[in-house]
Amino acid sequence: MTLLLARETESMNLVLLLILGVLWGSSYMWIKVAIAEVPTLTFVAWRLTLSALVLWGLLRLRGVAMPRDRRAWKVFAALGVLNGVTPYLLISWGELYISSGLASLLTATMPIFAVLLTHSFTDEHITPTKALGVALGFVGVGILMLPDLRQGVQSNLLGQAAVVVASLSYAGGAIVARSQHSRQLPLVLATGQMIIGSVITLPLSLVVDRPFGLSPSLPALASWAALTLLGTVLAYILYYHLIERTSATFISTVTYIIPVVGLLLGALALNESLDTTLLGSLPLILMGVLLVRA
Repeated sequence: MTLLLARETESMNLVLLLILGVLWGSSYMWIKVAIAEVPTLTFVAWRLTLSALVLWGLLRLRGVAMPRDRRAWKVFAALGVLNGVTPYLLISWGELYISSGLASLLTATMPIFAVLLTHSFTDEHITPTKALGVALGFVGVGILMLPDLRQGVQSNLLGQAAVVVASLSYAGGAIVARSQHSRQLPLVLATGQMIIGSVITLPLSLVVDRPFGLSPSLPALASWAALTLLGTVLAYILYYHLIERTSATFISTVTYIIPVVGLLLGALALNESLDTTLLGSLPLILMGVLLVRA
């Protein structure tokens, strides 16, 4: 009986992991649709603001209060910049120039940057296996950028570079979050980073974009809502639920699902091309991620 329950729990965890991968992998498609009609800063500001409100409401329903000490909010500020404002802005802006599938694949390099940052700022050093993974990952990224580099398409190169920097930012945020995991409830960390992100971007959106006269189409609004409620709020709830039920190693395998989902949805829903460059770099980047996690 115990063995049967364990197998059912394992199967449920795998299902939740797959759902999480689909939610995060589809986010790049939602961004691509909405960002064509909504200014980047406003798009990100309201994504963060609505996510913060929903997550804060969930905490209230659970009877959990946000901490008030200055140290906790310094952590939230770091997470808000590294896990929210910076990557959300860079990925959204980058998708003005590159496909959603390419953005999802470039973001999959996050664990590779995490290894480099961990080596540089902690006592954990790179092993030969992880070094090989880093090399393969960067070769994969180089293959993606090479065609535009040869043709001198600066906008595409800047779009790709923006997403790569977003991955670096996510890696920094992961290290900060890991160091604080035992001090704060995971959902509190997520809510705190969204609140800080909203505080930073919403005033800037109102001043810079002056979005009062925006009238996005129904598909753009639906994509905006789907990204906020599904790709951000629900995804974080599932993510932290899995943290409580499983291990960081188990959850890290979502990295392999995200680019596959992103590439497929980009091709099927947005008619983006799956050329040999994308298909050739995919196994290199995923193999690189596999090795750095070894």
